[in-house]
Amino acid sequence: MIEDLKPDRLRKRFTGNWGSSLTVQETTASTMDDASAAAAEGAKDGHLVLADQQTRGRGAHGRQWLSPPGSDLYLSVVTRPTVEPASTALITLATGLGVRDAVASLLPGRSVLVKWPNDIWIERRKCAGVLVESRTVGMRIDSVIIGVGLNVNRTQWPPELAGAATSLRAERDGEEPFDRGDVLTALLSHIERWVTRFVQDGAGVVVDALRPALALVGERVRWEDGDGVFDGIGPDGTARVRTRTGVVSLHAAHIEPIER
Repeated sequence: MIEDLKPDRLRKRFTGNWGSSLTVQETTASTMDDASAAAAEGAKDGHLVLADQQTRGRGAHGRQWLSPPGSDLYLSVVTRPTVEPASTALITLATGLGVRDAVASLLPGRSVLVKWPNDIWIERRKCAGVLVESRTVGMRIDSVIIGVGLNVNRTQWPPELAGAATSLRAERDGEEPFDRGDVLTALLSHIERWVTRFVQDGAGVVVDALRPALALVGERVRWEDGDGVFDGIGPDGTARVRTRTGVVSLHAAHIEPIER
């Protein structure tokens, strides 16, 4: 096992409830699939699945998440929140806020923003993505699987991602690589805090905190079915876009800036 991801080493660093139960693998197909299987077998709230490499890592909208070994973090957490089934989108926002706060704490002075609903940007380049999937039993949520891919020490990218992707190390101007154990500790702490606050206090606390941390507000954007000016998010976390025919609320979409 890669030294900085050894389970005993990680457990000593974690400060919250998440991660006290964890599985670390050198290679897996998808931590999301592994965590879902663990949830079905009764894994407790906060069980962490971590891999050094994924062979079939996935992001939102069915996209592939490139997951080479030795450089980044690929993780999924089994959570068992007492929330309504429709809350998955808000858990995505709470998770994104937690990732943003963790990255900002590691790169002080840099612009770190959430591109609604599930990407994290450093200076307008993507460093992380969030994927949240729920398992229901009847009319209630049995578990919510929270997945995060965070580019930590990667410095080279395939041509299709060059200029659009970045990592913590790349944004620290090529200094020494980050210790992934330290990064993971910050990541889990911030995500657990925001997901817990959402479960306890509702959507408002997440929406209010997220608004000043949103990318693209006031800019022209496009999504699958149209284009307009991104106005931020409503009280329920939906994206609001001003179009020629009025304001549209997007519950699920992939928005991108329209470059001038």
